Amino acid sequence: MVSTKTNCNLCGQEAFQVIEDEEAPFKVLKCSNCSLVFVHPLPVRTELEGHYDNTYYRDWLDTQKESRIRMWNMRLNKLERFRSAGNLLDVGCGEGTFLQLAKDGGWRISGTEVSTYAANYAAVVSGADVFCGELPDAGYPDDSFDVVTMWHVLEHVRDPSEYLKEVHRILKTEGLLVLAIPNRNDLVMQIAYRMMKRRKMKLFTKDEREVHLYHFSTKTIKAYLNKTGFEPLRLSPDFGIIEPSKRLINMISVIPYYLARIRIFNAIEIYAAPRKQ
Repeated sequence: MVSTKTNCNLCGQEAFQVIEDEEAPFKVLKCSNCSLVFVHPLPVRTELEGHYDNTYYRDWLDTQKESRIRMWNMRLNKLERFRSAGNLLDVGCGEGTFLQLAKDGGWRISGTEVSTYAANYAAVVSGADVFCGELPDAGYPDDSFDVVTMWHVLEHVRDPSEYLKEVHRILKTEGLLVLAIPNRNDLVMQIAYRMMKRRKMKLFTKDEREVHLYHFSTKTIKAYLNKTGFEPLRLSPDFGIIEPSKRLINMISVIPYYLARIRIFNAIEIYAAPRKQ
């Protein structure tokens, strides 16, 4: 157990176990109290935003385009089982495909995106009002949205608590939060990676394409939702995987969930609502 000059973003405690320390000065820590896993110190905002230029989105707009449209349609269809059309905000909207499909389905759409390139692209293709920057800086009024989506965004932000509190503020009383996050306990994927790569899967590499600052389990995401005023409605496997080999591994990893509710699949999809007072 080590003590660092930081507090756990989830529980506020100061004692941690070091999980990885190969990327000086960065370490991956696990909170000794609530088990949240995160990077310390956090990279500065400009370093993080620099990852998401036009090259980051090239495959999305080219070789993966049709596959991603199918993925977004699947997610939209599932969302609409919970809520019909209304005001929808997509946080971290990327190149705007989900927003465009939601608009075609009758939703009134808005988005946020930290990438200047992607924000401009999304605004053009979807016609949405896209705020370029962090969600807490957007300044949306209270009770603005019927649905807020965050598809694989929360693991990238510097302050998950701040983001979820802001979502709670801007959601209507009967609103819905939908988010997807990688699963810290994706044991099948970890085993497959070690077998194929002959090494352990790292949680943080400072120059990797997608930098994950936080690593959530079902336990820690439930604690975050409780802390920020949400009631979980459903936690289930996320099937938004494009790469064929990873999709196959994920299909195998969901079997224990459907047989015995064991959550060792690759990513978690969460539906949550503001907790009733």
